[in-house]
Amino acid sequence: MQTRLFVLAATSLFASNFALGQANPDLDTVDLNPIVITANPYIERKAELVVPAGSLSGEALNRVSESSLGATLSGEAGVHSTYYGPGAGRPIIRGFDGDRIRILNQGIDTFDISQTSPDHGVSIEPLFANNIEVVRGPASLLYGNAAIGGVVNVIGKELPRQRALAPISGQAEVYYGSVSDEQTYGVALQGGEGDFAWSAGFLDRQSNDIEIPGFAESFYQMEAEEHEEDEHPDDEEEHEDEHEDEHGEEEEVFGVLENSFVDTRSGYLGLAWFGDNGSFAISYSDYATDYGVPGHAHEVEHGHDEEEGEEHEEGEEEEHGEEEESVSIDLDQSRVSMRGELIDPFDFLESLEVDLAFGDYSHVELEGDEVGTVFNRDGYELRLIGVHRPMGEFTGAYGFQAKVDDFSAIGGEAFIPSSETTQYGVFVMERLNQDWGAWEFGGRFESVWVDTVDISLDDRSFDTLNLSVGFVSRLNESSAFSANLVFAERAPNASELFAFGPHIGTQSFEIGDSTLEKESSTSLDLSYRMTSGKVTGEVTAFYSDFSDYVYLQFLDHEAVEERYGELDTDGLNVFLATASDAKFYGFEVDLRFHLVDEADRAMHLDLTFDQTRATNESFNTNLPRIPTRRLGVRYENEIASWLFGVEGRWHDEASHLGPNDLPTDSYTLWNADARYRIRASDTATIDLFAVVTNLGDEEARPSTSFLKDLAPMPGRSFRLGVRTSF
Repeated sequence: MQTRLFVLAATSLFASNFALGQANPDLDTVDLNPIVITANPYIERKAELVVPAGSLSGEALNRVSESSLGATLSGEAGVHSTYYGPGAGRPIIRGFDGDRIRILNQGIDTFDISQTSPDHGVSIEPLFANNIEVVRGPASLLYGNAAIGGVVNVIGKELPRQRALAPISGQAEVYYGSVSDEQTYGVALQGGEGDFAWSAGFLDRQSNDIEIPGFAESFYQMEAEEHEEDEHPDDEEEHEDEHEDEHGEEEEVFGVLENSFVDTRSGYLGLAWFGDNGSFAISYSDYATDYGVPGHAHEVEHGHDEEEGEEHEEGEEEEHGEEEESVSIDLDQSRVSMRGELIDPFDFLESLEVDLAFGDYSHVELEGDEVGTVFNRDGYELRLIGVHRPMGEFTGAYGFQAKVDDFSAIGGEAFIPSSETTQYGVFVMERLNQDWGAWEFGGRFESVWVDTVDISLDDRSFDTLNLSVGFVSRLNESSAFSANLVFAERAPNASELFAFGPHIGTQSFEIGDSTLEKESSTSLDLSYRMTSGKVTGEVTAFYSDFSDYVYLQFLDHEAVEERYGELDTDGLNVFLATASDAKFYGFEVDLRFHLVDEADRAMHLDLTFDQTRATNESFNTNLPRIPTRRLGVRYENEIASWLFGVEGRWHDEASHLGPNDLPTDSYTLWNADARYRIRASDTATIDLFAVVTNLGDEEARPSTSFLKDLAPMPGRSFRLGVRTSF
């Protein structure tokens, strides 16, 4: 209670002086130095950053926006998606996902539970984003120990960030997608006058099951099932009829991924005031989505007692028809966000910013029409950042962060016990400016408490440390080189510590280890940047060495029986949270070739290339679901009101398989798009656009997906729409 009072008292400091801003959603000009505020609180130009970072905004963001955040960012260098169907997809950075990548909304936690399972959606609507910033590599210095692999920060339209340019302005979009009969419409408005500004928006998206190029099950999955039947010849006759029925069902649903529908509604209202010495903004948003979880279903329990045996045999055919029920998720979140800033609040500070958000999240897993498991999470996060005045050649910032969230799960698959996690952290960043560039130093200390309501389990607490040193050197007027060395620690989360039970999202029986210690890593990033000229972009190499890296280790039947005796695992594979040494390394190439840059015409070629390798050093094996080598090329030509683009993305086969991973074939996705802009007035435009994805209707199965052998990506799709700005 005292902590909550402190949070409210801190925010009241910002209730008297105001100033805010709204990013331009219609920015089409080429920007060689995009603003990346997520990576550093006092550096705005990408060329001056020590850490590798990037942003997606404007026309590029409009073109790639999808129903999930992971799918929206999956074309960015070093970024992939967990892909659990159209309804759920979380970004993966350099092979890291889950609780090693922080997903932020306006710089604050999303307060969803997407980090606990890939079938849990991220509670962010990409279509409402002005800008999405990505920090590739450790960002735990600024955002806490769970950002040991990177950060994705969505800067949306909810919180106005500058004075209103007109009493009312806005953007609206309507489109239709053929692959799932998708119908989406949304509107975002903003306005104000004098010291007051406001924003409001609403979106509705409805889509049916997606079309796919072939069967949902992969060839390797079918082969594995046949091999398993060959290993159990006594059961072959018993399952023969069932096997034939399954193939019959597959033929009936050929070309469609069952239970992949999405129904989303989202809205927000924001208010802001500003003055000469500061700013204050507040918003309320609600995000609700119902979506199917494709690729598997929950089994309905049936009696198998001897006295029921005869009845079971007589009703066998009927039971086969009722054996599984489709799974869907009904998710709802309400959120209050606040942002305030004081200019020159004290003699030693240039600015002081506070960010605060409260989240109330709930989702229900439905088995058919019946309620299965209910997940709830609510809490708050507070961030205070003060940028101090230059002290000689030093510039820098100090910060404080507090986060409290309560998690509960009720139902048959509540594999994680209810718990409360509390985090407090302090950090400092300093930059020593030189004629040739700058040195940068930083440190963070954080305390984490994980308390569970289960009295049979011991509460855990951890103190984590983050230290970093790096530099950026201007090689000439158009290029720079940077290096960043980071030591970071991460505390295991409640799932890794206390999980025990079936986790249908990953089709496994997960067991936590309450004795796990902190995970630590030493990471090095080397980046070469070209900021102007005919070729711009960045080339980065990275290396991370982990101690006590926490992963899920497969346990065979003998190991399970030895550890736990006769354990009812519901027939699922058993995985135990285990710590070992691990290494991650690879590179990223993100280049743009400026072929034509003229007032009425622009032509460029984009090249992306990335690769990640990750190994379990303790057992000399590969880590599972690591992104494969990928090459992307995009050609874009803008002439007057027309814009044309064509691109291809090649994904290599998965040749470095983790234990129990099935192979993944290579695939290439070809896409094309066109846009025609009508200037209705000096301040209003209408864009007519068409996007075609997977032109070749190729079967694509991302190696990063738990569902890759049960649910391929969508087939050929045509999207037609209208977008207006006024």
